[in-house]
Amino acid sequence: MSTDLIALANAELANKLRRQEKQRKETPKKKPTAATRAPASADNEEPYSFKQDIWRALYALNIMRYVLSLGLLILATVPYAAPQWQPLGKLTHAMQFLAANCVLLLSAVGFTWLSWRKQLSFNWVIVAQFTTDIVIAGILTHAGGSIESSFAFIFFVIVATGSVVLPRVQALGLASGAIIVMFYEHFYTVWESIHDIEPNYGLMSAYGVILFLTALVVSYLAAKVRLAELKTFVPGDQSIEDFLIQEEMVALRTALEKTGGNKTEAAKLLGISFRSFRYKLTKYDISLDSE
Repeated sequence: MSTDLIALANAELANKLRRQEKQRKETPKKKPTAATRAPASADNEEPYSFKQDIWRALYALNIMRYVLSLGLLILATVPYAAPQWQPLGKLTHAMQFLAANCVLLLSAVGFTWLSWRKQLSFNWVIVAQFTTDIVIAGILTHAGGSIESSFAFIFFVIVATGSVVLPRVQALGLASGAIIVMFYEHFYTVWESIHDIEPNYGLMSAYGVILFLTALVVSYLAAKVRLAELKTFVPGDQSIEDFLIQEEMVALRTALEKTGGNKTEAAKLLGISFRSFRYKLTKYDISLDSE
């Protein structure tokens, strides 16, 4: 089972589930549980592949951004070499379109570097990534001729993708941001080209409703899928709530062990803020010496 989507919503849990699935395949008659896992050892590899797997889903998203930006750059530069070919049609602002694609490519490089360094919180990086994509989508749509151009579909791709990997509240926030950028772009285009482009408020409103419904429905279905996948990993008759608590406690203790009790570094390892990490330690009464 692929747990990349779970990694985006709950990174530490996804890594524990991968570890548990691997142990289950190796020893099918001995199902591992949170209570029977051995503590981390300094001589072994990092437990649960924290630094190897926690950002894997971000790498996959960046691959999509590389493909999109390079593909659009190639198509946009074709008319300069062969003017008779117009694969993207007539662009309203051709140079702006090229600049936006260059920014998209550079941002993909930047977020790849951030994912590799892991200096910022996981949640901050993923939210910043989608926010940047929304702004770039607005520029590409404007350069292509406003919301009536085919580039408006990029808004729907971003919102649908974000709704899969983000919690519902953040997914709705992403859709709201996309609606605001799209509306602003259309109003600005109409104002900028008042004699060339007629306002299309009906299409703009329809896009806004569809974006919001997309975020609502996709995030709901994604949550159901994650819950169904999680149920297959809950041992015996244990409740999901107890299972999640055990898994979270294991992740907290493991992070403390791997960082020698350094709470700041442990929080970075798990991809959460220091305040959240300290609260969880207090909530579960966990210290480096606790069992």
